[in-house]
Amino acid sequence: MSSSFDTALERYVDAALALHFPVLPAEATAQVKAQFARIAQLAAPVLAYPVDTNDEPAPVYRP
Repeated sequence: MSSSFDTALERYVDAALALHFPVLPAEATAQVKAQFARIAQLAAPVLAYPVDTNDEPAPVYRP
């Protein structure tokens, strides 16, 4: 991932934690940031898949 993406992700996590958990210990904050970085790595291939306006949605599964 790019450095600017990492910076944006870290700023997002810092802002979210400040809003929801203002007194979270530094160790826990580091763990949350690590989890968000892992989530971003898992999502990257899905988000990189090209989608066109002509692509059809997947069918809905109804058992």
